[in-house]
Amino acid sequence: MKTKSPDETRRRLIIKLKRQSRNPGGRIWRTLYEDLQTARRNRVTVNIGDLQRHYTKGQVMVIPGKVLSDGIVVDKLQVAAYDFSAQARAKIEAQGGKCFTLEELMEMNPTGKNVKLIN
Repeated sequence: MKTKSPDETRRRLIIKLKRQSRNPGGRIWRTLYEDLQTARRNRVTVNIGDLQRHYTKGQVMVIPGKVLSDGIVVDKLQVAAYDFSAQARAKIEAQGGKCFTLEELMEMNPTGKNVKLIN
């Protein structure tokens, strides 16, 4: 069985985000697919400490890049990102927070309500 390359997976995600952006409330998905089309070196990397600082209760924070583990988690963060470092995922989940992929967030919340884009 052949595994998908990261570029192929990213391309498929961009296509799904583009389709979702045509629906009502799809502005957030349009911004995400535009951000994911950039080169890897230009994508966003965010530390947990930055997420903690921008946290608002009840909102899911969305990062069109990678979440890194520098910082301390105090609240139950809900974070959706293209990629997580293993330590960042462990820190968030240890405090009772949740980590989502962008596809999971799209399925759970197709209109993009209560979503905060961090870039």
